[in-house]
Amino acid sequence: MKKYCLCILLILAIGCASVPARRVNTRANARYCPTSALIDVNELCQKHDMRYGFDTLDDVVRIFSSEKEMRLLLNSSVGYFDGGIIYLKRAPIYSEGKIFIPAEIEKIFTSGLRVPFKPPFTIKTIVIDPGHGGKDPGAISPTGLMEKEINLKVAKYLEDELRKRGFRVILTRSRDTFLTLEERVSVAKKYSADLFVSVHANSNRAKYVSGIEVYYLSPSHFNSNERSIKLAKIDSVWPKGMTFSAKAILWDLLLTKNYAISVEFSQVLYSTFKNLGFKVKVPRKGPYYVLKSAYVPSVLVEIGYLSNKYEEKVLRRTYYQKQIAESIALGIVSLNKTYTRLARADAR
Repeated sequence: MKKYCLCILLILAIGCASVPARRVNTRANARYCPTSALIDVNELCQKHDMRYGFDTLDDVVRIFSSEKEMRLLLNSSVGYFDGGIIYLKRAPIYSEGKIFIPAEIEKIFTSGLRVPFKPPFTIKTIVIDPGHGGKDPGAISPTGLMEKEINLKVAKYLEDELRKRGFRVILTRSRDTFLTLEERVSVAKKYSADLFVSVHANSNRAKYVSGIEVYYLSPSHFNSNERSIKLAKIDSVWPKGMTFSAKAILWDLLLTKNYAISVEFSQVLYSTFKNLGFKVKVPRKGPYYVLKSAYVPSVLVEIGYLSNKYEEKVLRRTYYQKQIAESIALGIVSLNKTYTRLARADAR
């Protein structure tokens, strides 16, 4: 699991209070010495008639007025402002008995302008999941072509395309073996994947139905709050000693981020397929287990209909399987470039 420091908690302390004594490695904080980019939170409060509270248990700073509220975590670039998530170029820090926060917060708080939540996200490790396998053949065409075979072939071609482009690629299965849904998503967790791509082929009673489809998790099955509470009870990802509430909110924010990237990824794939001349339907919402439980940005790609005579014919051909694989790879490259540019912009 990528270690995004995302922790925002309800604050127990209220009011403009002095900062309690705490152990601080001043040498480690030396590189964060207050500059024009950092301001004293107490001075900000006095300037704009606001108050702040500091929870020493979870290192959370709450800045509020009668109309607005902001919560920040020390040493984290993620914050919460009036019901939405904000992303900061610098993290709040504690130094020599004072709390220093990014100067940009003053503008955000006074103007109400939010910084778009686009956290640094670089795609390095990708898990490809060839659907079905072993005793589970998946869909079967009228002429006997099994979905599990096509899924694996396309997945392997996709693996080759992505490796050529420098990505680390893991297949949930590399041969005709059966895997449970739980085993498939566990691969993404084991290898701390940045993306999870499930490859399937479709079927329909109506033989005329055709086309590629891309799915992301249906919002009705998202329920990050419920899932984050369940994960907080069982997870071992976050540091020992972290409170249950902290873990739950960390999971909630991480799931929300992953969901947003999944939706964006599905749109990128749709555009890529369409621009390359494939018949592709607009991204769809789906309740699939692998989308809900991979805990990384995830999509499911239905590469065609085995029940359609024409698509079954082309899905048998190597050149077409490679074209589909290359299209998915190009979509991933495009998504990665978008977030790489954002990360570079944030660094400036």
